[in-house]
Amino acid sequence: MAESTTRFTLEDDQATLENVETILVETAGGRAKFCEDVGNLLRQAIDEVIDTPRTRRRLLDELEKTEKTYIGTKVEILFRNLLRLPRGRRLDLRVDEHDVDVKFTIHNNWTIPNEALNEICLLLSCCEDDAKYCLGLIVARPEHLNKGENRDGKRTISRSGKDHIQWIFNEQPYPANFWARVSAVDAAQIMEMTVSGTERIRRLFMTLAGNPIPRRIVESVAQQKDFMKRMRKNGGARDQLHADGYLLLSGVYDTAEISARGLPACRRDEFICVKQ
Repeated sequence: MAESTTRFTLEDDQATLENVETILVETAGGRAKFCEDVGNLLRQAIDEVIDTPRTRRRLLDELEKTEKTYIGTKVEILFRNLLRLPRGRRLDLRVDEHDVDVKFTIHNNWTIPNEALNEICLLLSCCEDDAKYCLGLIVARPEHLNKGENRDGKRTISRSGKDHIQWIFNEQPYPANFWARVSAVDAAQIMEMTVSGTERIRRLFMTLAGNPIPRRIVESVAQQKDFMKRMRKNGGARDQLHADGYLLLSGVYDTAEISARGLPACRRDEFICVKQ
C-alpha cells in the first residue's frame, strides 16, 4: 500500500506535536486534570473488559487475546468522549485540523497501520504490575518504524523512532487493579450471586475493612440499578455493618472522622469501613 501523503514536513513535526499537545491539555481542563482523567479512563477500560462481577476474572492476564485487543478500542472510544473530540476524516479523532490515530498497548510498543503513516499518532501504554501509564505523540514517519510487518501490514516503532515521541505524561501512576489485592477465595465469597446485593456489599466492606473502596467497585459488586440504596440505612448494608460492629464512612461526608481515626485518606468517590 502506498504511504500516505503528509500535510506537513518532517521539519514541522515538533511544532505540530507541541500544538496538538497544547490543544489536548487545554481541552481537558489543564495538565493535572488531564493526567488524572486519563489514568481513570485506563482503569475503567480495563475493568470493564475484565468484567469481574459476571466473569469472576480479576486480572488482565486472565483475558483472552481478542479481549486484550478490544481494550484498545475501548480506550479510543473513552478518550474521544473524554475530550468531546469528533472522529477524524480517516483516523480515530480530529484535533484542530489534524487527524490523529489512537494507539494503545499493554506491552512496550505500538503497531502502526498503513493508514497512519506520516500521520499523528497518540500513544498510550500501561503496566498493571506497577500501575503506571504513558501518553505521548509521534508523527509516524516510515523512518521511525521497523521495516518488518505483521500479517496486517502493521509496523512497530523502532528503538531510534521512540526518541521522536513527545511525551505528555511518562510513567504516571493510575488507579491500580482493585481486585489484584483480593484473594481468589475472598473475591468468590464477595461476588457470590446467590445472595442479595446488600449482602455482597456487606461482605465487600467486612472483608476489606480499613481499605478505601471506590464507588465503581461497590456498583459492580451490587449489580443493581440503585446500588447506593443498598449502602444506606433503613435495611441497607450500613445497618448490617453497624450490627456487626462496623462503621461505614464516606470520603465526602466523613473526612474529619477518617483523619481522626488515622485511616487511609479517601477520595470523594471512596468509602471505608472500620471497627466501631
